[in-house]
Amino acid sequence: MAFLEKDILIRVDNISKSFRKVQALSGFSLCVSSGSIFSLLGPNGAGKTTLMKILLGLVGSDSGSVTIYDLPVSSPLSRRNVRYLPENVTFPSWATPAILFRQLERIRHESTAEEFRLRCTELECVDLMKRPLGKMSRGQRQRVALSLVTAGKPELVLLDEPGSGLDPGGRILVRNLIRNLSSEGATVLINSHLLGEVERVCDTATFISRGRLIAEGELDSLSRQTGLAYIETGNAENMKLSLEKLGYSCRIESKGVVAQLPDPSSFPDMARSVLDTGIRFSGMNQMRESLEDVFLRIMQNDSEQGDDIVS
Repeated sequence: MAFLEKDILIRVDNISKSFRKVQALSGFSLCVSSGSIFSLLGPNGAGKTTLMKILLGLVGSDSGSVTIYDLPVSSPLSRRNVRYLPENVTFPSWATPAILFRQLERIRHESTAEEFRLRCTELECVDLMKRPLGKMSRGQRQRVALSLVTAGKPELVLLDEPGSGLDPGGRILVRNLIRNLSSEGATVLINSHLLGEVERVCDTATFISRGRLIAEGELDSLSRQTGLAYIETGNAENMKLSLEKLGYSCRIESKGVVAQLPDPSSFPDMARSVLDTGIRFSGMNQMRESLEDVFLRIMQNDSEQGDDIVS
């Protein structure tokens, strides 16, 4: 992925990391541009969490180099305004969010009380400030943790499964939080298996398998056009019948009709067929792969290549 040099916030250059006989990362390289919402995608055990720990200086790589702000991650200055939310956060059951926030303020040597209040409002957990965390649900603890981590003006935020334990309403709140962080100038790096959420907020993605980078790019460029077309119309039943007479396999979905194309390149022919029906419609487009489709395709290709190497 090409970035202007001045835009690169994180640079990972040919790093490898093993734990005894397990190769967690192998010849891995990556650039993350400043201000982006970036996702790390891959199956369990692919090396995503190991990469995050290396970025935070919690684990050292065996070879290669990693820099943030053009500083090696071994330097504390590289983490001067970096925030991290691990997948499994453990709090003292007796502590309240207000107590934890005061402790964080002392550690950070800055006053962010107003920003913390705004984050709590944003994540709808203001009424939880005096409740012990041991008496909260998992989703409530996650929203509190996100408020604590993102209070202030972080420049880089690393989120490991930020939607963990959240109901659909909570996921919408987190989605809006991530967008707001980006609009405030922060770079957000997300590791998540909730591909629907990733698809809604991320600009770019890197796919990791067996410790190797196997694909990367903007989400739109990674997604292929499918052999399906969607026609939005207030007369879906008649549109379906008319297209079926022309040989298309169709189904009614939402406020329109989904039609199966003979092949992805035949969309212009189908569009002319829709016009020829004379039935009014308000929109028509060729459907693209979802991020889940992209993920499965890329992982399947990697698996097949791996099998070829083994054989």
